[in-house]
Formats: sequence, structure tokens, C-alpha cells
Amino acid sequence: MKRRWTEISVVYLLLTLGAIVMAIPFYLMVVTSLKPAVEVSRPTVSLIVERPTFQNYQELFDAGLILRATFNSFLVALLSTLGAMFFCTLAGYAFAKHNFPGRNVLFMTLLATMMIPGSVLMVPGFLLLRDFGWLDTWLPLIVPGLAGAFGVFLARQFIEKIPDSLIESAKLDGAKETRIFGSVILPLTKPLLATLAILTFLGSWNSFVGPLIILLDEKKFTLPLVVAMLQGRFPGADNKQMAGAMISILPVLILFFFFQKQIVQSLASSGLKEG
Repeated sequence: MKRRWTEISVVYLLLTLGAIVMAIPFYLMVVTSLKPAVEVSRPTVSLIVERPTFQNYQELFDAGLILRATFNSFLVALLSTLGAMFFCTLAGYAFAKHNFPGRNVLFMTLLATMMIPGSVLMVPGFLLLRDFGWLDTWLPLIVPGLAGAFGVFLARQFIEKIPDSLIESAKLDGAKETRIFGSVILPLTKPLLATLAILTFLGSWNSFVGPLIILLDEKKFTLPLVVAMLQGRFPGADNKQMAGAMISILPVLILFFFFQKQIVQSLASSGLKEG
């Protein structure tokens, strides 16, 4: 019993130390964003704020660029998330519960695309988007992710565990495929939808390389691009740069706070089983 208690204590100690190490950069970011210019200009690093102020946030919002970029990022991430939740679940349902010619080959081909590094596809993708006339628009940031390979794979694995008897019962009651998908599949995939939502939202919200290559008009810039620009617009002003970084991560922190239970449930659950 004593040995067991010692092992548990060591595990919790290591987890606590790991959590502290992970939290230090975030703490420094919060502290720095609240410092006035006088404290930031000091040569020494201080872990406390003598005179906290929200002036840095106020100046960023007064400039208008951060507020517009936040709206742009939110709109792009919202459309990408809603589209991925629908199309990935729909494709996953087709792969999991329907037999059609070439199903396995198509699914394996889809999985094989996950093995290709994104940097390899950067130039061909840019040329393709140029031919489509999509440069300097939000379409390249939304459309390609509507049915991502990982999202389809996750949906297929989750829906595959749903008992076939539920679908057969719905068919015996005269339900069409659209009603089966909307009334049977979707209600049982809430943890999956929550996982797709947060993963897609995070990926879209934090995307930097894609918007950097595609977008030219500053008014269409997303938040990561604007935060990167702060280093050039406010050289040496670490407080303003950290304030911009705080603004960029708050939405995803709030999103994860509300959906963390569903995320854990989706990743830990093996799905439903036949009774």
C-alpha cells in the first residue's frame, strides 16, 4: 500500500512539474501584455506587473486592424468548421455503412494523402488556385478543408461502431437516407461532431502559411497574419505583441473549455455496440 501511494505521488509530482513548465510561457505572455512601456523597456525580466494596464489592448483595437482580422478569422473558421462537420460526417457515413464499388480503394487512397507533406503540395496548390481565380479570396482557406482526410477517417471509424440494427429499423419504418442520416446518425455522433468542430476550428484559426500565400489585401488578413505584422509595426514593443497574441488564443481557449468533455469522450470511446 505504501509503495502504491509512493508511485501515485511521483506521478502527480511529475504531472504538476510538467504543467508548471507548460504554463510558464503562457504566464509570461499574460504578464507582458499587461505591462506599460516603462516596465517593458527595462533590461531585466520581471515575472510580476507593478502597474497593470489594458492600454496595450486598447491601442490595438483602436487601430482597427486587430478587430477586423479577428472577424475575418472567426468567419473563415466558422464556415470551415460547419462545412467539415457536415461533409466529413456524411462521407464517413458513406464509407462506414454503404457498400459501393471501389469503396476500400477510395478510402485507402484518401488515407494515403495524409502521408504527403503539405510543403510538397504548396507550389502545385498555389498554381491550381491561381488558375481557379481564387487568389486573394477566402475560398482556398475554406473549401479544401470541408472534407479533410483526417476528418473523414475519424468520422468513418466512429460511425462504423453504430449498430446496423438501428439503421435497418429506420429503413423498415420507411425512412430515406437523408432522414436516417439526420435522425439516426447525427444524434449519435455528438462527441464526433464536437471533436471535428474543435480540431477544424483550431486548424483554421491558427493557420498562417495558407493565408500568407493566398491573401494580398490587408483588409482580408486573418488574425495570425496581423499578429505577425505587429513585430514590424511595433518594434521593441513586446507588450503590444503579447497583447495581440493573447487576443489570438482566447477564442480557442474558450472553445476548448466548453467542449473538453466531448473531446475526451470521443477519443476514449470505442462507439456503440450491438445489444
